[in-house]
Amino acid sequence: MGLDLVEAVMRIEEEFEIRIADGDAETLTTPRMVIDYLMGRPEVADKWSRDYVSLSVWMILEDELGIDRKDFHDDSRFIQDMGAD
Repeated sequence: MGLDLVEAVMRIEEEFEIRIADGDAETLTTPRMVIDYLMGRPEVADKWSRDYVSLSVWMILEDELGIDRKDFHDDSRFIQDMGAD
C-alpha cells in the first residue's frame, strides 16, 4: 500500500475513532469496500449513518488522493482507476 492510501487509512481511523488492521486495509480496494467494512464495525454503525460514513470516506479520498468524486464511483479501484500509489 502506497503513502497516499496509508494516509487515507489513517484519516479514516481518526475520523471514525477506530483502528484498521494492516491486513484488513490491504484488502480494501474500492470506496464501497471501505464503506462496507466501516459499517460492519459496530463502533461505527452504532454511531454514524451509512450516508455520513460514505460522505466522510469520499471527502477523505478526495483530499488525500487529489481526486474529484464526480469522476469516480463506489466501485472504482484505488490504484487502477484513481491512480493512488
